[in-house]
Amino acid sequence: MKRRDAFKLATLSIAGLAGTAGKSSAQPGPGMMHGMGPMRQPPTDGAHQGGPKPLAIRYLETVKAKLEMIRRTQSDTMLETAHAMARTVARGNTVWTYWDTGHSASFDIFDTRPAVPQFFGIGYDITKTKKGDMVLATTVEPVDWEDAAKKNVFVVGRPVPWGGDSEGPQTIVESLRQRRVKPHANIWIDTKETKSGPMIELPGAPVPFGPVSGIIGLTMFWMMTSDACRILAQDGKKAAVSGDEPELKSDRADWISTETPIMGDCFTQFMNRYELIASEMGAIREAAGMAVDSALGGGTAWCYSRFQGGLPSEGHGRRGGLFLTKGLTIENGSLQPREGRPLTAKDTVFMDIREPDHPTDLTVLDAVRKIGMKVVSFGPTTRGFAIPEGRTVPKEADVHIGRMSDTWGIYAVPGFPRRICPTSGATVMQSFWMTCMEIADQIIRRTGNVPAFYMSGAIEGSQQYNGAMQTKFNTRGY
Repeated sequence: MKRRDAFKLATLSIAGLAGTAGKSSAQPGPGMMHGMGPMRQPPTDGAHQGGPKPLAIRYLETVKAKLEMIRRTQSDTMLETAHAMARTVARGNTVWTYWDTGHSASFDIFDTRPAVPQFFGIGYDITKTKKGDMVLATTVEPVDWEDAAKKNVFVVGRPVPWGGDSEGPQTIVESLRQRRVKPHANIWIDTKETKSGPMIELPGAPVPFGPVSGIIGLTMFWMMTSDACRILAQDGKKAAVSGDEPELKSDRADWISTETPIMGDCFTQFMNRYELIASEMGAIREAAGMAVDSALGGGTAWCYSRFQGGLPSEGHGRRGGLFLTKGLTIENGSLQPREGRPLTAKDTVFMDIREPDHPTDLTVLDAVRKIGMKVVSFGPTTRGFAIPEGRTVPKEADVHIGRMSDTWGIYAVPGFPRRICPTSGATVMQSFWMTCMEIADQIIRRTGNVPAFYMSGAIEGSQQYNGAMQTKFNTRGY
């Protein structure tokens, strides 16, 4: 068993983790959109003046409180992880990741994703791992612990709802109970994940609603990665960065300081963007209303991305997620519904975009429009803070949510050819789940019923519960 005291990092310092050290002056300040001026913040209870807060706002506040707790209690271990990542990359090794970023470990680091430093490997490939590699592991499935020990792979872990390391009174099924990461971890980041996972309680529902582990994991991932890149730059190391942003010019880029941790500023950047999603509650209500109309009218709410690990995975069969959202991908130029349901004019599609004008997304937009479907897009409207000329998905969608993020990254790191650390993936996920919360609110108001949502398959009794919910969904459409 390896222990985290195997490494005592004399250079660790959390000075500035709660502030704005290293902030790039090119970034818009809180409350400002990219060239769109300040956005008015709505009342926290949204449309329900004098009534209970909308579920969307409750969800946002829950996520923010969870992240504040993690920043307050786990900053030292996260910065230690950043140093370990930098050491790994500096040696020429790979940082493997099966980090919980929702229903997929590749939600935000798929091929060609803009602003991602190119030193990650997805999962854990025993044929490619080398002595001295590193793995960010939140579930045991892809990691061969015997191989990891033999190759001295450095392990960083955190608890997740479906493993034996999580907290809570629920009983994990036997097949998963003993499958733990913590005994193998050099660094353990204790995020206090519960076995049930979701955190929003609904009257009349026996299990909670609204998963948070993905948005938590995405925020942490970019906090740690941003400082790992800073540390590499401090030592004169470089790394390739994906995307189509023109290479940064030394006399024009707003380079970060490599002397001070930027993890705290990264935290603030993400939290500000999450808060700004609340200013789009009008769009969220409209988008949710379209999905509810589809569900009550015999249609489907599809979750599309050109990458299977994006919204098609996050919105399909997710613990604490709605039965009425289904995955939709594109393969070989053809739309592929996950459950084999036909695409009809009764349907609504939620499009997860990470670039406003990607040709594949525009092709899908044309295809679903031809069918007669309503379109809601989540993601950036700008590329380099400028709205692209010509066609874009946000320009043509019925509703767009996501004006708080750009296509490219937020930090110009010396020696790195493009900005790192995109924020659009995390804001897509946060916006999507706030929309799902609003869908539930509207269904409850319009029908008096709580919509069907999934219980974690890792908990004993979930098969019976999910079977009953499937029957309800088949009968009601929600």
